[in-house]
Amino acid sequence: MTTIGKLAVMAVVCAGMVVGVWAAAAPAADAKAAVIDPPAEPADNAMGEYAGACKHAFGEPAEATATVVGYLDAKSKVMTWDVVLTAKGADKPLAKMKGTAAEDDKVALSGDGWKGEIAGGKLVAENRDKGSRAELKRTVRTGPTLGAKPPAGAVVLLPYEKDQPTNLEAWANDKWAIVSDGSAMVRGGSNLTAKQFGSFKLHVEFRCPYEPSHRGQGRANSGVYMHGKYEVQVLDSFGLKPGGGDCGAIYGVSVPKVNASLPPGQWQTYDVVFEAATFDADGKMTTKPKFVEVLHNGVKIHENVEVGGVTTAGHGSGHAATGPLMLQDHGNPVRYRNIWLVETKGR
Repeated sequence: MTTIGKLAVMAVVCAGMVVGVWAAAAPAADAKAAVIDPPAEPADNAMGEYAGACKHAFGEPAEATATVVGYLDAKSKVMTWDVVLTAKGADKPLAKMKGTAAEDDKVALSGDGWKGEIAGGKLVAENRDKGSRAELKRTVRTGPTLGAKPPAGAVVLLPYEKDQPTNLEAWANDKWAIVSDGSAMVRGGSNLTAKQFGSFKLHVEFRCPYEPSHRGQGRANSGVYMHGKYEVQVLDSFGLKPGGGDCGAIYGVSVPKVNASLPPGQWQTYDVVFEAATFDADGKMTTKPKFVEVLHNGVKIHENVEVGGVTTAGHGSGHAATGPLMLQDHGNPVRYRNIWLVETKGR
C-alpha cells in the first residue's frame, strides 16, 4: 500500500479534554518509569514547507514558497491537502490549491487557475493562462535555539540528552510517558513543577504530533503556562493565519505577530522572557505580569505584553509574585524536552 493509501485508512482518534492537575505537589517519586518508543504517526510525503522560484512569461523569476497541510476526512477516510503558493514580498498568495491523492504516491494539485503535482519532494505547478510556472523543493527549517544547553545557574526542569531517557523529578505528575528519544509525552493530566518561580527566562522544546483527522483546537493541543496561569498556546497551527488561540498565542490575550509554526512532527522552540507581577507592602499589585518577549523558533512573536488576568484553563483566579510552570494535557500526545529557566530579578 502506498504512503497516501496508508494515510487514507488510518484510524481516527477522537481528542477529548483531559482534566488537569491543578495543585503543585511533591516531585514525582518514580524516577525509573517505564520507557516507551515514540508513538507511530501517519507518514505524509507531501505535507511541509517548500521553497524555490516562480517563473512568469514576463520578468525575472521570483523566489516563492509554499505550505502544504494535510487533512483526513474522518468519515470518508479521504486525504486532501491545502496548498498556499506565495511569491516573496507579495501581499497575497499567488494561488490557493487543493491537493488530492493520485497514483504512485503523487498528490495532484489544482486551484485558482493553477495545476500541478507534488512528487518526490518537489512541487511543480503552472498557470498556463498567465504563463507562470513554479518549481519548489521541500525544505526543513529548525529554530536557532533548538538543542540549546542550559547555561550556568539555570534550573533544569526536563533534562535532555539525545536518545537517553529523561526524568520527571522536577514535576508533580509522574503519569507522563518517558520516551526513548529523550523526551516526555503528555499523559494522565497536566503537569506542574514542584518549585515556584518569579521572573525568569525560559527555554522549552515541544513536538506537535501529526493528527490529520483532527481540526482546530483538537489538533495537537497543549500549552505552556507561566506561574500555572498565563498560557503560551501549543497547537498544530502550521500553515494557518494566526489567531488568539493558535500556536504561539498568549491565549485569548495576544495574537502572534507572525505564524512561526513548523510542520507537525518537527521539534519547535519557545524562548520566553517573563516578568512576574509586583506588589506593595499592603499586598496591592503595583505592576501586572508581563511577557517581555516570546520567540517561536527564533522569530519574535510578542513583545511587552501585559496580562490582566488568568488565561483560559489557568491555575487559580488571581495574580501572584511566584508560581509553578505548567504544561497542559488537552488530550493530545504532545512531547516536551530540554526545558530550563534562568531566574531573573524582574522589575
